[in-house]
Amino acid sequence: MSENVINDIVNWLESQLQRNEGIKIDTIANKSGYSKWHLQRIFKQLKGCTLGECVRKRRLLEAARLLREDKFSILDIALQYGFSSQATFTRIFKKHFNTTPAKFRQNGQLPDFNQFMD
Repeated sequence: MSENVINDIVNWLESQLQRNEGIKIDTIANKSGYSKWHLQRIFKQLKGCTLGECVRKRRLLEAARLLREDKFSILDIALQYGFSSQATFTRIFKKHFNTTPAKFRQNGQLPDFNQFMD
């Protein structure tokens, strides 16, 4: 599997996130033509995180962008990006951004995506 295949998958993931469509590992594996186990192993080797981690981080980054716009409630944003509750979203958001969504909304700076992926 080449890095081009992985980059194509990352680009496809981005388009799915922009359309706010559900993303499942099985769907990604079918798209790539590889088994999900092989795909995940190679993806982690090349990108440094699993597919699931990458998708979760991208969802968090998109949610953070919406928080800065202040148009939607935190619950609406959490649900829009696939979190089961505001409490779950807050816990995961705080783990990654070291602040709550409410505090981030007040004064947060969006990280560079590449830096965020580390």
